[in-house]
Amino acid sequence: MSNYLGLDFGGTKLAAGIADEAGRLLVQDRRPTDAEAGPAGAVAAFQEMVSGFGAVARDVSSIGISFGGPVNTERTHTLLSHHGPGWEDFPLVARVADIWGLPVTMDNDANACALGEVRFGAGRGQRNVLYVTVSTGIGGGIVVDGELYRGARGISGEIGHTIVRPDGPPCACGKLGCLEATSAGPAIALAYLLASGIETTAEGVFARAREGNGSAHHVLNAAIRSLGIGLANAINLLDPDLVVVGGGVSKAGDALFGPLRDAVREFCAPSPPDAVPIVSAELGDAVGILGAVALAQSAAD
Repeated sequence: MSNYLGLDFGGTKLAAGIADEAGRLLVQDRRPTDAEAGPAGAVAAFQEMVSGFGAVARDVSSIGISFGGPVNTERTHTLLSHHGPGWEDFPLVARVADIWGLPVTMDNDANACALGEVRFGAGRGQRNVLYVTVSTGIGGGIVVDGELYRGARGISGEIGHTIVRPDGPPCACGKLGCLEATSAGPAIALAYLLASGIETTAEGVFARAREGNGSAHHVLNAAIRSLGIGLANAINLLDPDLVVVGGGVSKAGDALFGPLRDAVREFCAPSPPDAVPIVSAELGDAVGILGAVALAQSAAD
């Protein structure tokens, strides 16, 4: 049985782990990202973590990398990171291969997480899955017939930049009313600040809604309705077996998924009720590592 090393390069954390073919984590470690240290600092941190794994690290057959940013179409170089300098056109795959002398596979984090959930998490047994992460931003990954669909230029799955409110709030991408600008965690927090004058997080808005706060209810209803419109449009286009929703905002549980399923039902094309289940991701904080493991495993298949 082969083991795989997964490296998760995130904007706020670096995580590494070794898992077997079934996705069972044998060892793992994580530490905060030092954005100013750039690629050299991140790679050095991973070397330290893996060196601490001991003998189990000698049984690794290949390596997967989940990178929190865009990568080139060949998936050999990072194009940039929004969290720190030095990642522009960086040959990360070659650098990691030089260190460990093993085959290396890389993709952006949304694609990696999508494949991880299909192989080891909520999408197990499904062939066609849309994975959506709702967190600081909103991203997605598409699995078609068991394989990642990357598109002609490797940028498929950008559901966060589909327009759900053409007259809505500005997005960092320069457009108005993107799903990310209406329903991501910071968007929810900003909408509540504008409505109430109180600064908090998306988690705080959900907490206030549970306490009966009217402004929080109004903000969440609008954000979840927009998210439902975005998911309904994607479902109408892709006709997946399943939609898996992960990311920090998904931790709100039924407070999110109940009204979200209602909104999707309202805006989807006519079909049997609940024909496309919308479920919570299962891999939690390990999704980046196990997504990277899934990439390595997929390349070895």
